[in-house]
Amino acid sequence: MKNIFKGLFIIWLFVLGSCSTELLDPVPKTALGELQAFDNKARIEGQVNGMYAMVKSGNFLAGRFQVYNDIRAENFLPKSTNLVTGYSTWNHSVVSSTNEVQNLWGAVYADINAINIFLEGLDTKWTAGELEGIITEAEYKQYKSEAHSLRAISYFSMLQLYAQPYAKNNGASPGLPLRLRAYKTGDENDMARSTVAEVYTQILKDLNDAEGLAIDKYSTDLLNTARIHKNTIIAFKTRVYLHMNDFAKVQTEAAKIVSAAAPFVASTGVPFALTPIFGDIWKAPYTSKESILSMPFTATNLAGGQNSLAHYNHPLSSESYYLNESTGTAFAMLNAEDARKKLFATGDVNKKTVYFSGKFKEFTVQTDYAPVIRYAEVLLNYSEAIVRGGNAVNQKAVDLLNAVRTRSFATGAYTVDGFASVDAFKKAILDERSMEFLSEGIRNMDLLRTLSTIPGKPGAPAAVEPTSPAYIWPIPTTELNINKLMTGN
Repeated sequence: MKNIFKGLFIIWLFVLGSCSTELLDPVPKTALGELQAFDNKARIEGQVNGMYAMVKSGNFLAGRFQVYNDIRAENFLPKSTNLVTGYSTWNHSVVSSTNEVQNLWGAVYADINAINIFLEGLDTKWTAGELEGIITEAEYKQYKSEAHSLRAISYFSMLQLYAQPYAKNNGASPGLPLRLRAYKTGDENDMARSTVAEVYTQILKDLNDAEGLAIDKYSTDLLNTARIHKNTIIAFKTRVYLHMNDFAKVQTEAAKIVSAAAPFVASTGVPFALTPIFGDIWKAPYTSKESILSMPFTATNLAGGQNSLAHYNHPLSSESYYLNESTGTAFAMLNAEDARKKLFATGDVNKKTVYFSGKFKEFTVQTDYAPVIRYAEVLLNYSEAIVRGGNAVNQKAVDLLNAVRTRSFATGAYTVDGFASVDAFKKAILDERSMEFLSEGIRNMDLLRTLSTIPGKPGAPAAVEPTSPAYIWPIPTTELNINKLMTGN
């Protein structure tokens, strides 16, 4: 364990050994020496490929991160009590040694270290003039932009499970060890936790730096969906600022990529827009203008066993999670005529017909893309920020909410006068998010950022209050054992 970072460095050198120019389907072939990693453009692209591959780990954004954030909340019930597939997370009984607590932490810090190794190497070689004739300045900036963005997404994701919400005390709670440089030996494991606020500051620094370097768009829909560009970064900043209750900044960022009036679209860069038919988002090729960032898969490049979103959301899986039909859940709130409810798939549990989200259909091969952020979220982030920031419901906020809602439920439009209070609007938009992003990993994050109680559910312990130790995950045993400066939750 003392050599954890040495091990990660060796793994990273193996990953970047791919000289494939296809940046979305990595096939590592040989290990490279550190000095050879920037010898040619193909090897540099191999490292960019490797960063995405590690973020797309089965234990992270390939599916498990989204699943854990879904099943902690109230919308899902388990077919199985298998601890390997998240049952301890579902019933809030995780401890420091629980598999998912340790595995997700390790996977994310591995990808952060790989990103840091790449950034240090790229900057050193560029500054020394050693990349002249190998990559252009535009390519150098774009690769840096992607690396900074992926690091920001990684740290943001970690905060959602292992640290108290920013809203609890403006980020004064213990956050994460903020590792911002490459670690190639096990001699520097010890690092204290930065505060939640300090980690958010770094996340925003990475994203702001990345935005200034980023490409406007790629040449294909696939690349615009699966790789990071300027509008990806702006969209993700609306999520970050919403979690920090900085509603003015949410509006500033959203206005960059959301037109002033309906139909809401992005007028520069990748032309983000809502997909007219909700079900089309979840069909191959998974590259609609609504899909801002997704983790792509092919038959030869999959999330791995017990990792994909289809494994956790499909009726044919023996370890999937079906929909809780109790009052107040997304299932119960959705109107029968809503396209989101019509998408549901049915299955059998204990001789009873139950329902599944229906978004992830490819159970046999499991090539469904794993969504990270969609344009619908940007519109709802914008809407919520207008109301929370101004403490009033106005037409723009309602129009943004209705754009998402009426896309699936044409007769469900809200009016400004229909909201008796600001609190009524807040409840409506959180309910809308629960329905819209079912099985996409948003619900737990919404509950925590608003300091809401995690509701109880049949077969699980009672509701989890914000003051409960179970409100967030514990710090994993692996980290506590190797990092003498680490403290638990």
